[in-house]
Amino acid sequence: MESDGVSKLIEHKWTIAIIACVSIIFLAIVYTVLPLIDGIVLGVVFAYVGRPINNKLLKYTRFAPFIATACIITPIIFILGMGALEIWYQIKWVVAHHSEIMISFIATIEGLDLPEFIYGGEDISQMIENLTSSAIEIIGHFPAFEYAGKIAILIINFIVSVFVCFFLLMDGDRFVALIRDLVPQPNSGIVDAFIEHADQTLSGIFIGNLYVAIFASMISVFVFYFFGVPSILAMASLIFLASLIPIFAGWMILGPIAVGRYFEYGLWDAVIFYAIAATVIYGPTELVLRPYIVGVKSYTHPLLMLLMFIGGALVAGIAGFFMAPALMGILIAAYRTYEDLRHGRIETPDIPQQ
Repeated sequence: MESDGVSKLIEHKWTIAIIACVSIIFLAIVYTVLPLIDGIVLGVVFAYVGRPINNKLLKYTRFAPFIATACIITPIIFILGMGALEIWYQIKWVVAHHSEIMISFIATIEGLDLPEFIYGGEDISQMIENLTSSAIEIIGHFPAFEYAGKIAILIINFIVSVFVCFFLLMDGDRFVALIRDLVPQPNSGIVDAFIEHADQTLSGIFIGNLYVAIFASMISVFVFYFFGVPSILAMASLIFLASLIPIFAGWMILGPIAVGRYFEYGLWDAVIFYAIAATVIYGPTELVLRPYIVGVKSYTHPLLMLLMFIGGALVAGIAGFFMAPALMGILIAAYRTYEDLRHGRIETPDIPQQ
């Protein structure tokens, strides 16, 4: 007599219970670390970028993971520090020259010869004062504690990324070997092929991002030099950081520079600078070079990478920017593994060749 489905479930009840318990624990762990997903993803990116340095240094010293992590993290901290100082100096300058800024702003508005219906016939300076008061009142209603919490989470994620990078460089091979040992021996060839394809694809994605960031930073040097922007190296460093790790967008760098040029040279100069700088720096790099270079390095189509980068950033921010292309890379690695299996390039004793 054939047993029905219920009998099968009863027969394997303990196996099902164990699988359910493990699944629940796994989901609970994922839920617990979900706020740190940005730091984990960034740590994986740092590890891939620092792996070539680590591999070369391993021949000479057992402290290679420490040195490789420092080589990746130290420039980022230095760049963030320079950017923070530059922003602090700009804020101090605005506070010290607020009256001159208001006079210049009012003169610019008056020079535009706006129709009377726009400002209701009242004095321009009074209109500006009213707008300023309204803006201050709106800012006062911003949830300061909420933003402070987000900044704290951002800092914690950065610290987590440092530890993830270090331990992946130090124990990454053992972690991969542990996963491989969980697979039954007859399927080890398939797992090895998949790991090789996935590693090659992910390495291409993350290293390709590094090339794009370097290129964007080099272009920005020429653009900033052409427009006579002060602190060229500091600004170019921030462009590099924004291209490599989208903690902040490019407009957050170009915007304050444009505002400074507005008060120094006028409205049209600021508009022209912003339009040219954004087009020259981010047009070719984000729409052409990033998907192309990453696609070539990871052996995937540039259109797929373009869609993954943009869509991932819109859906999940920092983590999505890297995770969406990585997931696409893993899917492509699975397809390539299947192709290797289908064409007999993988030895599988228990799986018939096609």
